[in-house]
Amino acid sequence: MPSFSAGSNPKSGSRFRASPSGLAPAAFISIKNADKSGIGDLARKLNTLGFRLIATRGTAAAIAELGIAVSVVNKVAEGRPHVVDLIKNGEVAFIINTVEEKRSAMADSRSIRTTGLSQRITTYTTLAGARAAVDGMLAMTQARLQVYDLQSLHAELA
Repeated sequence: MPSFSAGSNPKSGSRFRASPSGLAPAAFISIKNADKSGIGDLARKLNTLGFRLIATRGTAAAIAELGIAVSVVNKVAEGRPHVVDLIKNGEVAFIINTVEEKRSAMADSRSIRTTGLSQRITTYTTLAGARAAVDGMLAMTQARLQVYDLQSLHAELA
């Protein structure tokens, strides 16, 4: 079941479906230590868009330290229930996963990415990409979009 649905919750601006549990859609975040200092603004924006935050232990601690609500989930290697279980159960609608150069972290990341792909979940593997996507979603909630035909735009440039 795809997690992207246009206009499913116009009041929050979220374009993502609620999870099967009836809760707000969840964004899963697991980032490498070098990226943790840049997570606060992104986490706040995801909350503004109506996402619940779910993160692995270290990432959740960095987010919670900033006073942002977040739930902890196990990494795959830490045992069940883990993040891949949540993805398969339809509990995750957006994934941000940056990886350390460690074998276990790369194995976890691979299972997260492949499961996310099979479930059609939007996945970002860099903070820069995630920031751009979230900023784009925020912009879409704050502005009215207008349709232009390309011929008219080209005529104005000529």
